[in-house]
Amino acid sequence: IYAPYHQQKLIKEILLSMNREKQHAPMVISHISRAKNSGNPLKYFETRARVSGIRLRDVFELYEKELKLRNAVDFDNILLLTRDILRDHKEVRKFYQDFFQYILVDEYQDTNNLQEELTGFLVKNGNLFCVGDDWQAIYGFRGSNVNNFLSFSDKYKNATIFRLEQNYRSADEIVKLANELIEYNQKKMTKTCFSKKRGGVVEIHEFFDESQEALWVCKKIVALLQLGLKTSDIGVLYRTKFCSLAFEKIFRLNNIPYKMMGAKGFFERKEILDINSYLISAIFPKDDVSFERILNTPKRGIGPAMLKRINAARTGDMSIQEAARKIVSQRVLSPKVHKALKNLITLLDEIKNMPPEEAVKAILSECNYMDYLRRYAKAGSMDFTSRTENIKQLIYTASFHSSLEDYLEEAAIINEDREDDGEKDDKGVRLSTIHASKGLEYPAVFIVGCEENLFPHFKSIDTQAKLQEERRLMYVAMTRAEKYLYLTWADFRRNQYNERSRFLDEIEEAK
Repeated sequence: IYAPYHQQKLIKEILLSMNREKQHAPMVISHISRAKNSGNPLKYFETRARVSGIRLRDVFELYEKELKLRNAVDFDNILLLTRDILRDHKEVRKFYQDFFQYILVDEYQDTNNLQEELTGFLVKNGNLFCVGDDWQAIYGFRGSNVNNFLSFSDKYKNATIFRLEQNYRSADEIVKLANELIEYNQKKMTKTCFSKKRGGVVEIHEFFDESQEALWVCKKIVALLQLGLKTSDIGVLYRTKFCSLAFEKIFRLNNIPYKMMGAKGFFERKEILDINSYLISAIFPKDDVSFERILNTPKRGIGPAMLKRINAARTGDMSIQEAARKIVSQRVLSPKVHKALKNLITLLDEIKNMPPEEAVKAILSECNYMDYLRRYAKAGSMDFTSRTENIKQLIYTASFHSSLEDYLEEAAIINEDREDDGEKDDKGVRLSTIHASKGLEYPAVFIVGCEENLFPHFKSIDTQAKLQEERRLMYVAMTRAEKYLYLTWADFRRNQYNERSRFLDEIEEAK
């Protein structure tokens, strides 16, 4: 079975054989995976024929041929080829239908088309039991199809539906508002959830900007702690990762421990580390780790062999950057590498005395960093969108500092606090995207950043299907709360004006 590492290595080899750049591999792998999970790869490639000029079907066919020659499968093939065996070989299908008398599918609302087809081939005499909640179907962007759930009774005519409507987590005040919110979705299973718990608190608050929002959340957390809650009883949830930074800052300033759930802290994310490594290298030429990171990020033809050559030029306590400057001055490199290394050093010298905001923008421009990030993060994907939003947040944060030293000190302190907190204990307010919070629960929950184009996200308001998934995401967020639920929004975020989320209007209308 090919792990992602082997898969990427093989796709890179295929791309190079086609005279294509290997950095497109992650994007190509993503499309091949989605094609397989659609259940009909060739049909998928009819609607998405090319990415970055690469004909996906050609790569797919070469990839499958190589896997077969190597007697290998990737994880998606395990499902796809099993489906093919059951579909194409009646005697095999009958054997397994007889072998498995009953089939149970959990989290049924998150099945994709291939999983649904596979389930159908295994079922005998309608002995199928599915468990799920279409109101919590939030993985459409990964290829899941909630219609499998919604059309269950149409597909299986004699199906019996059991509605489990009692909520054992949240107070009834929260459950009722969540019910009313989901009523705005047209495509759903009807049910009326309730709770026997009473005394829930639901509040909506507006703020001028994200700093005021974070400060209020911080003060409210202090008040909740005085009521007897532990920091681990509190969750701060947001739609998109970049929102975490304002809370990381304010919690550090007020000595409130916190933990990032299912994600790295803001200053630990790849794109932020990359940009900050340029800034660090400009200010601290002795920092070998940072300079080594940026030498070939984005790629500029300075690979391991060139790094070894630079290291060989070091004398005494000379840093890698100082050795690079030395080797450039000696003009002993090939014209291409000399130019690349000289441009990098010139950029570091230029940004050294710039205000942080200007320095970040100069790096992005001179290095064509966004083009590199687009290739790295699968262009057009939510991953690329999320990383782009992190870059915008970085620029905004940098604008508050007058010197690179001042900005880098803040970044280092926030990172140091996170590392000190580590995994030593279970203390800490939970900071999490809503997707990462699914299945978790907290006595008190803050849903922050409830603004149009952020939640619902701007990439999810162009179709009813996507908008309804965003509403289900809000439902999931609300029902993480046991007793206290606070929803907040800011008029200005990153200096941009925002309208409050339509979801807040829908919730308020129901109150």
